[in-house]
Amino acid sequence: MLYWIPGIPEVVLKAVYLPAIPVAIAFCIASYYLKTHAGYPERLPDGQIEYLNEGDLELKLARQRDNRKHFLARVDTDTKVRRIAYKEDAFFDIDRLRLESKGYRRFNNTLQGVLIIGSIAATGAAGLVAEFNFLRWVTLGLTLAVGISSGFMGYYKYKERSFYLQQTADAIENEWEAVEVGVGRYKRFGEDQEGEALAEFVEEVHRLKSEQKKRQQNLEQPPEARNPNE
Repeated sequence: MLYWIPGIPEVVLKAVYLPAIPVAIAFCIASYYLKTHAGYPERLPDGQIEYLNEGDLELKLARQRDNRKHFLARVDTDTKVRRIAYKEDAFFDIDRLRLESKGYRRFNNTLQGVLIIGSIAATGAAGLVAEFNFLRWVTLGLTLAVGISSGFMGYYKYKERSFYLQQTADAIENEWEAVEVGVGRYKRFGEDQEGEALAEFVEEVHRLKSEQKKRQQNLEQPPEARNPNE
């Protein structure tokens, strides 16, 4: 940009471009390296290094969790160990529920934006149809987009799905924090009653998950078959 601006002395251009050229080259090399070596470096048994991206790491973690569940199912494991494993799984359930809630919320906000902007634009275009005849097709398209968005939002209840998922995730997180520090319903348990506190935590988290499944099933029913009390 500076090269095309008249009046800038040549010495200033050299002072700017000479350091900028190697920096730009270094950035290009770094970008290429990061592009070809994206992810976390993991050393293989043969000594080679493999770079795992986020998806590969999540898949590997999911496999390890499944292997742990299968191992606990095959072996005669103590009840306390099973409850501890359930507690650890609850922490990952919080992230999963919040991720699903975020997806539904993003989709609902998109449709809501189409509904608001489309309604205003369609009203404005309808007032100008008499002067600009081609705007009738624009009005038709906007009205169609608004109708489709409104129909999807009313039938699939994206906002309610997001709300219930977030509510369940927050409730499980509150139980997790409460049992960790021994507050709320868990403050009556002493240090020698960790097993009883863990049992109550597992029971409460199981109840929250069951309620979430019931709400999810209720939302997946047709509007005329949904239970308004759930």
